Amino acid sequence: MNESRLKLFKQRLFSLHIACGVTFSIIMYLAIFFGLFTIFLPYIQAWEKPSRYIQKADITKIDYNYMVEEVLKNPDFPKDNIIINLPGRIGETAVNVQNRFVKPIIFDPFTNEKLEDESKDSTYLAEFLNELHFGQPLKLIGRLVFGFVAVGTLSLIVTGLILIYLFKFKYRAKNQQALFSTIHIKILTWSFLPFLLITISGAVMNIGLISAPPMSKMLTHGEAKSIDELVGSVLFPANKPIKKENISASMLSLNELLIKAQEINPQLTFKQIKLLNWNDITARVEFIGYNPYKPFLNGGIFNIPFVALNAHTGELLENKKVLDNTIPVFIGETLFFLHFLFGIDIFSRTIVAIIMALCGVAIGFGMMLWLEKKAKKVEGKIPFYHWMGKLSLASMIGVIPATATLFLLQWTLPFDLEDRVLWQQGIFYNVWLFTLFWSYYRINSFQASKEFLFFGGVLFIITALLHFIKFKVFISNILGVDIALALFGLLLIFISIKLPKNRKDFILTKILNKGKTDEKTI
Repeated sequence: MNESRLKLFKQRLFSLHIACGVTFSIIMYLAIFFGLFTIFLPYIQAWEKPSRYIQKADITKIDYNYMVEEVLKNPDFPKDNIIINLPGRIGETAVNVQNRFVKPIIFDPFTNEKLEDESKDSTYLAEFLNELHFGQPLKLIGRLVFGFVAVGTLSLIVTGLILIYLFKFKYRAKNQQALFSTIHIKILTWSFLPFLLITISGAVMNIGLISAPPMSKMLTHGEAKSIDELVGSVLFPANKPIKKENISASMLSLNELLIKAQEINPQLTFKQIKLLNWNDITARVEFIGYNPYKPFLNGGIFNIPFVALNAHTGELLENKKVLDNTIPVFIGETLFFLHFLFGIDIFSRTIVAIIMALCGVAIGFGMMLWLEKKAKKVEGKIPFYHWMGKLSLASMIGVIPATATLFLLQWTLPFDLEDRVLWQQGIFYNVWLFTLFWSYYRINSFQASKEFLFFGGVLFIITALLHFIKFKVFISNILGVDIALALFGLLLIFISIKLPKNRKDFILTKILNKGKTDEKTI
């Protein structure tokens, strides 16, 4: 490729990168912002429900048999395929006994008392944050938009890497434009791999799952209506149903069987118990778990290891290990693991959250870089007042006080308030919309940013203090959410104080400027 063609290629690639960046940045930033909360979803789910303020229990010392018998006293509760979710599963602290066709029954693992489970009409904070992450509030349109943005972000990552290779950037910030370029490139250069993998998995889940039904119909000429009918037998091989003999038999203690399952496969961390043909001589108990020594390969949706025992005799029926499966199952499991982080501890989740938060910052500085170029063209003529800048400000920074309001309302609105969730979400949307109006009212975007960050930080701190004073809970995972919210609030206040009042006094420029200039900057 001669020099003129290379130069033209660089210009076109650069233009493509800018066009995709301006088009997709806001939605991708919001997906990352709400995705940070979904990383800690199990802990927020426990934090938002006072009924779950229970100390961590030893799963081998819980009277599961009593709970099952209590549930079966209800004639409407199905007698087969009973699922017992153990404490520790997805942040759960109680014992959850359920069947797919009925409402779960919740038990205190220490006292065996039935707990009044908060309904979705009274609290829906964690799930709402998760839905905002992939556009579910706008139903199909929202999921499609977020899915296509994830696909578009892949092109951003690829073109960005090629541009970095072609331009050979020198990272010394001489001016505002060079500073934004440096931050944008530096962060995404070091974090592009996890960002790429998580984005790919998100695109597959949104676009892939939405397009699966019509594709299945096309491939089978209307015979199959879902992807499960095509690949379900491969990804979800079902065991042959065990025929009941209708002979009553005594059931062994599930505690003893659990201990035996741990001895059979000590690598598994058990999260769930499945009861089949309970109280029949053919009764089978499956202890379902996750092997933390083989991440990416198990514990999520497709590959679920378990130990199956005869509930009457304790005889080993099946010991399904992680590697006892096919390659398509491992691929599907890995894809979903990258996004849902099945079985990952709090330390690993925090590392992933920090990396993704930095990617969000890099996206924000990429948008600021584009706006800075626009501002340069009119500098000294008229005040810079770009509509995209105001929309970006409200979307990227205004979402912070709106989300803080959402958390604060969790403990200020009465739980018995009619349409409580609707009020909570409605106020959230209205506060977020108000930040857009305020962005236009404040011509100086830096001043508006300072106000949004400070106000959001104060609300997060008030939320943490209000919750702690109200409940005085010292359980580690519950108290940890309060501490995290307070620290996040303090960080926002610190940033708001350090942020300059206008674009010409941006303090990071002075910090990064070492008297050297960039050879190339975006």
